[in-house]
Amino acid sequence: MRRIGRLPVLIFLTLAALTTFVAASGCGKRERAEESREMRTREAEMSTPAEPSDSARGPAIADTASVADLFSLIHEHESKLSQTITANRLDEVGREAFLIRDLTVTAARRANVPVDQRAALEQHVSTVGRLATELSGAGKAGDLTETQARNAELQKELGIIERMIVQTTL
Repeated sequence: MRRIGRLPVLIFLTLAALTTFVAASGCGKRERAEESREMRTREAEMSTPAEPSDSARGPAIADTASVADLFSLIHEHESKLSQTITANRLDEVGREAFLIRDLTVTAARRANVPVDQRAALEQHVSTVGRLATELSGAGKAGDLTETQARNAELQKELGIIERMIVQTTL
């Protein structure tokens, strides 16, 4: 009789432990699914080229930075981009490339370029945008040679843009 009394208790305890285990496993799966969904969303945001913002460092810089300050920031990010490529952290290339693109757009918008040079400047800024997207893609693909080639083109375009803007401010 005692064994029969213990049997339901053992069955109850076993079922309770099993239920707890299954519930805990389900919660872990749900949490992992949510984390995975969040990561996919972040990756999609990073892989989609953002619209040019007024600044890579927030509204305070956008409101107060001169064209010279913007080019200082561009040079900082050019250096970080080159270091990132050299360190073969190609998955991080897009972030720096898009920051450079955004800062370049802002600098060009603020520059006092003569009307007859504005179209040429805008063409070079557009090329920087295209190269930023190509750099990001090459980085994500893990193609070091392509990333280096696009970076060299980007550096050239940025030099042209800076010379165009500096010539007009002298």
